[in-house]
Amino acid sequence: MRFSIKIIKIKKNIDQSIIGPPLKEILISLVQAHDQNKIDKLILHFKDLYDSKYCYKTELYKGVKETLQILYKEKKLFLITNKRLNPTKIMLENRNIIKLFKNYFSVDLNDTKKKDKTSLIRNTIKDLNLNPTDTVYIGDTYSDFLASKDNNIKFLYVGWGYGEYVDSAYLHLNKISELT
Repeated sequence: MRFSIKIIKIKKNIDQSIIGPPLKEILISLVQAHDQNKIDKLILHFKDLYDSKYCYKTELYKGVKETLQILYKEKKLFLITNKRLNPTKIMLENRNIIKLFKNYFSVDLNDTKKKDKTSLIRNTIKDLNLNPTDTVYIGDTYSDFLASKDNNIKFLYVGWGYGEYVDSAYLHLNKISELT
């Protein structure tokens, strides 16, 4: 697909701190007010490019696959992400780790049960009849922590992600191998 968008000026520098939230949230935080009307078009072009090319280039952190293989034998693993479902599936399949998860779920702003991570976690626990005291959420952002806290489940903070340090986490991990 070919497209052109006039130059859009952004409000701040782009760095790793923007990674994590849903795409529309990221763009709203970056695009200046007079260009906000272009966000939906930007999203369509981004999705097209990302789904056809860039999600295939996603690399796993060192040790992730091996750790997931160990955990898979002992635990029920579910993935909850802000990333859309289609590229999530592509990445899981492309890295040959999809079979290690019982299921995977994505935030969906058009579905009240999945409108944010808090709702998605709550409804996943309910729909799958999971015991919250036996459930942990692993993440790297303060919003991940809040979603866990709002659902009365333990939050494990991982220091190798993109998010900010969460002091109140149940446990802090510096390496993926610490999960096993």
